[in-house]
Amino acid sequence: MHVIYVDDERPALDNFRFTVAKIEGITSFEMFQDGEEALEFVKNNIVDVAFLDMEMPGIHGLELAKKFKEYDAEIRVVFVTAYGQYALEAFAVHATGYLLKPYTISDIRKELSKCTYRRLPSQQVAIHTIPSFSLSVNGKVIRISASKPKELLALLVDRGDAGITTSEAIACLWPDRPDNSSSQSLFRMTYKRLSDILEDNGIAHIIGSEGTCRFIHTDQVDCDLYRILAGDKQAARSYGGQYLQEYSWAEERNGQLYWMLLGKGE
Repeated sequence: MHVIYVDDERPALDNFRFTVAKIEGITSFEMFQDGEEALEFVKNNIVDVAFLDMEMPGIHGLELAKKFKEYDAEIRVVFVTAYGQYALEAFAVHATGYLLKPYTISDIRKELSKCTYRRLPSQQVAIHTIPSFSLSVNGKVIRISASKPKELLALLVDRGDAGITTSEAIACLWPDRPDNSSSQSLFRMTYKRLSDILEDNGIAHIIGSEGTCRFIHTDQVDCDLYRILAGDKQAARSYGGQYLQEYSWAEERNGQLYWMLLGKGE
């Protein structure tokens, strides 16, 4: 895996270099303090994953990510920042991950695990969340009859690359159950069943896990939610005040969308 890291602060670069040196699977690693130099490198070299600081002089990390994508739509971008307010903006450039400082080697491994897969051109996965959940592959609707695996997939879509822990998932899927070994076992069985369903339809690659965290590879699916968060006006027009209406845990996201789109009169 070919990795670069861009940060205007040398101590941050050195810390990252020291950390990734302990991670197997990275075949090359380059560091840049200047965004324009990094851009020139991306133009002339294959880069699988680019870790980018947000706040940099000259060119902001978000703008740099957009330029990277212009030259290589398959490049994976992981933002590294001490601030959490850019999470929504990260969706706009289809970022694979979002790493908050201070991070650990486990955090980096988790982000790299999301970057393992490449989009399979033969499988076009579309997910709709407005007003309710639906999944289709190459234009064919996939009906998931098992209610909890279906709800779990919807939950993973809602949480995006941030993912969800076992405890958080239990609280959403079974709000009346305690978070104990029995509930954890039930969650694992539900996740396994969902994985099997996706595998049967040739799209198991859209979800992943790292430790107790499960997530969806947002760049592996075409989703109306992600389009809206990225500023797609056409996708926004489909929102009429309802989002994943069949699930009560979706109200927080629905409130966010309402404020973004209807609260502002858009």
